Amino acid sequence: MFSKYVLIIGFLIKHFACWPSFLFFSQNNPVNYVLLNSQNIRQSGFDFSKETKFLIHGFTDDGLEEKFIKVKDSFIQSGFDGNIVSVDWKKGAQGPNYFSAADNAEITGKKLGEFIREVGINVSKVHCIGHSLGAHACGFAGKVIKLGRISGLDPAGPLFYNSNKEKRLDRNDADFVDNIHTDPTFGIHTHIGHLDFFPNGRTQVGCSWFDRSVSEYKTISIKLDPRFPEAKMSVCSHNRAVAYFAESIISACRFHSIPCDDYDAFANGRCKCDAKLGCSPMGYFARKDFPQGTYYLDTHKREPFCIN
Repeated sequence: MFSKYVLIIGFLIKHFACWPSFLFFSQNNPVNYVLLNSQNIRQSGFDFSKETKFLIHGFTDDGLEEKFIKVKDSFIQSGFDGNIVSVDWKKGAQGPNYFSAADNAEITGKKLGEFIREVGINVSKVHCIGHSLGAHACGFAGKVIKLGRISGLDPAGPLFYNSNKEKRLDRNDADFVDNIHTDPTFGIHTHIGHLDFFPNGRTQVGCSWFDRSVSEYKTISIKLDPRFPEAKMSVCSHNRAVAYFAESIISACRFHSIPCDDYDAFANGRCKCDAKLGCSPMGYFARKDFPQGTYYLDTHKREPFCIN
């Protein structure tokens, strides 16, 4: 009986520790966020008539992580006239225990879905943008209440490669699911959305150990196997998906991509763009009217990444 209560208490502690915070930004408050909840949302300046962008960070990050603030700032700079909400689940995402963080991503996503439903946000106007484990959190939100759009930025691979679609991001979680895959080690390197983009085929140009910029030397401590100690790994390629998406919001260059079965066929010129629609944009301006499948493109090794 005692052990049963211990398990229940442990579950409740984990459940509430993973409760996400919702940091609200807009053109009226582009720098200082408002902490949203179901009680204050109608007095916060949140506009229910407009589109809402939910940004969900990944493993070891937080809701004010620099790379996601850059996404927020790109929306502000572009003149986006809607709601921007950074979903902060840092307590659940902290390392090095990746197994625990992966479980917490599911809790976070479901809490977001419940929040959207509870406060009455129009799901057709919801765009959830998630990096790494945050991409799957978007998927779990969409399993609670189907969203308008989900953009997965290098959705996490470990523990999700062979998962049932109910346990990871899937194209059924939103009316439109587009993904940018940039790291075959950390990311799930397969077609799980309507449109899946594979810039540079596998790892990213400019991310080799001698080629990275100082800002891209970040490593994370991660424990992927309980039998072995934690390891330090580079996340340059994994983070590039966020950088590409942020750039796509404000750049006149559209990251045009070609539908193809694999990168080798693309690189050897064996694939071509749609005869009527042309080449598909990658990132913010990706569109559902392009044929479902995998798309390839090359990028520059430094910003601006898009090649005209």
